[in-house]
Amino acid sequence: MNVDEKIKLIKQDALELIGEQELIEILKQRTAKSYWGIAPSGPPHIGYYRTIAKQFDLIKAGFDHTILIANLHAYMDDMKSPWEEINNRAEIYKKCLQLIGLEGKNVTYKFGTDFQLDQEYYKQLLRMMPYVTVKRAARAASEVCRNMENAKVSSIVYPLMQSLDCWALDIDLAYAGIDNRHVYMLTREIFPKLGFKKPSVLLTPLGLGLEGAKKMDASKKQGRLELFASEEEIRQKIMKAYCPQKQIEGNPVFEYMKYLIMKKEEKIVIKRPEKYGGDLIINSPEELEQKYLNGEIHPLDLKNATAEYLIKILKPIREYFEKNPDLLKTFERA
Repeated sequence: MNVDEKIKLIKQDALELIGEQELIEILKQRTAKSYWGIAPSGPPHIGYYRTIAKQFDLIKAGFDHTILIANLHAYMDDMKSPWEEINNRAEIYKKCLQLIGLEGKNVTYKFGTDFQLDQEYYKQLLRMMPYVTVKRAARAASEVCRNMENAKVSSIVYPLMQSLDCWALDIDLAYAGIDNRHVYMLTREIFPKLGFKKPSVLLTPLGLGLEGAKKMDASKKQGRLELFASEEEIRQKIMKAYCPQKQIEGNPVFEYMKYLIMKKEEKIVIKRPEKYGGDLIINSPEELEQKYLNGEIHPLDLKNATAEYLIKILKPIREYFEKNPDLLKTFERA
């Protein structure tokens, strides 16, 4: 894959690539280093499908890709994860992401506690602080931390540490959902003042919740679909999900199929009764979109297909935690 092909692939379905020319120059010379960070707060759920899907593209494009399980951040964000559980939850997230297919010779997993407690990291964090006003830090944290109306000191430090992770991991490309834009624009603004290289930034839309809203409501069990959900729960929640006929915008079932399932499957089969035309074989996301928009695929048929493919894709995760149920006790009250 040449440089143009790599850039085209990672920009596909993305909203923005900031510092594109900088990244191109790096790719012309060597393998670029990318990363995505996730805080293991509540149970890992299907709402991460957009970020999971884009990482398949980064891996395919040959980036030296790091997945950061930011366990300290999960505590710093208003203690979403209890301090004594941050390592347990980090291990669960890592296992889920590996079992869904985010692994390979160019993929490395890191925990925040692997380096964020080091003396040198702390020193650089102190160096950074005088360059950032409280107002600027709060703005950066506004879409990634909760309860910002009554912000804790940890919520103000949160985006500074997220920025500094790019330095600690020697990152060329930071990847995230669009809600992280303020954080990485702060990173690009501050790093030259510290003598650090500023990373390019790739941003994609947020995933949709079951009801079609931006972001899955991870705080409510009925509003989320966990990656380790049972077959029955997957079918039940997908059947209740918002899925308007002949409409793809704001349609979570369509998006789960397009951005997650079709990243894993070369083709999909939409099963339909013979009286409605029989089974449909879909070979590309574009074909799926066209046939759904023109009414060839009924919402019920799409829901049935999506549920069955999710059951298949999530099977390794489900089976792992069926054998290790005690690991999930950390989320019993989440």
